[in-house]
Amino acid sequence: MRTEDILVVEESGENCINLIRDKYFWQVWNKSAFLFHTHIKKYQPHKKFIKKISQDIAFIAFPNNALPSIQKIAEEKGFIFIEKSKDHIVISKVPQPSGYEQWWADVVKAKVSTKNNEISKSNNSEHRLLPAYKCVYDLCLHIYNVTDKMPRKLKYDLGTRIRGYATDLAENMHVMTTNVKLLSTENKIAEYAATAHKLRIDIRLLKDLDAIEPKSWGHINVQIEDFLNLLRAEFLTSTRSKKATHSQSSETLPPNNTPASI
Repeated sequence: MRTEDILVVEESGENCINLIRDKYFWQVWNKSAFLFHTHIKKYQPHKKFIKKISQDIAFIAFPNNALPSIQKIAEEKGFIFIEKSKDHIVISKVPQPSGYEQWWADVVKAKVSTKNNEISKSNNSEHRLLPAYKCVYDLCLHIYNVTDKMPRKLKYDLGTRIRGYATDLAENMHVMTTNVKLLSTENKIAEYAATAHKLRIDIRLLKDLDAIEPKSWGHINVQIEDFLNLLRAEFLTSTRSKKATHSQSSETLPPNNTPASI
């Protein structure tokens, strides 16, 4: 669906949530995102500037494998789940709560935090992990786009495996940023770092097999290294808060001078 068409649907004022598929991910924009966040799942909303229309939007995105659980939640609440097309689903009969304008402004036109708020956020694992989540989400999108163009003999073998690694990382980081009961721990961070290194090895294999271009391989490696650096920063923050020694932290995650590629 074209950008203009999505905005026309969103501005129609109907009591519904429009789910739009963009390849491997579903997205909800603006008012649909607000209703989705209010009634279905409190996924982290994001803002995006669309150059084509010179406009900011608020959106929420989630992978295709989350759709069945979302359908179940909607139907259990008495909403109607209608598949308009393979790329457009409508959840109708949704109550319209007040507060959309304020919610949209908080997402898209977020005010600069005061110094005290910044200090408070820096001491909160959920907020500290948001950059890591955004980084790995962008990495996940990039990997899906790259593997979609791979030769068939690798697309459904090695390609499926690295898509799985990337999706797992994105989903796990999302959970850690939204569920206060699942704050970061050294073991979890080490586990995600190990998955990122497995992803790096498989990406190198694809590059050596000429399945992806060197430019894409380099860009993905930079994204993986950025993600690992954010995990290292979170790990060091967590261990310092528990008065752990520097030697203990370095045994779990490699230092910053780890080579970016094999």
